[in-house]
Amino acid sequence: FGVGVGSHVLSVHSSKNMTSNPYSNRTIFELESDPIRYTWGAWYLFVVLSSVVGDTTILVASLKYKAFKMTTLILMIIQQVAVTDLVLAVVWVLPVALSVIK
Repeated sequence: FGVGVGSHVLSVHSSKNMTSNPYSNRTIFELESDPIRYTWGAWYLFVVLSSVVGDTTILVASLKYKAFKMTTLILMIIQQVAVTDLVLAVVWVLPVALSVIK
């Protein structure tokens, strides 16, 4: 590993990441600092919480209480967007939040 490409690669890999797993959540999300990781994790959890509360409110108000007085097509589109956002928050944003925090 004397001179040339080998020493360059060795110097790149001899950093702090050499001892850690290259496939860990810290290196995948490129968030090495704990305060930054926890800030992003808290933001993602806030997004999940607000999506779940808001989308559930829209769905309950439109399905159970018939609170919206508009055409059926527009109401169906609003309900579809709420369901899609709810699924996206639970299936994509929540796992990312938990991965960033871990």
